[in-house]
Amino acid sequence: MPVHDWQFWVVSAIALGALVFLLRRVLPAGMWGKKKPGTKTSLTIGGKAVGDKKK
Repeated sequence: MPVHDWQFWVVSAIALGALVFLLRRVLPAGMWGKKKPGTKTSLTIGGKAVGDKKK
């Protein structure tokens, strides 16, 4: 390995950056300490909300 050549380090840094970019795109967000915000929804059956007292 030509560790004394500056071009080796430039290409290695670019390859490492590309690897991190690809891993962040492929792996779930929770593995990176980021969590996607949840969306609250109501449960419906037949178009009526469950637990709704009105009929």
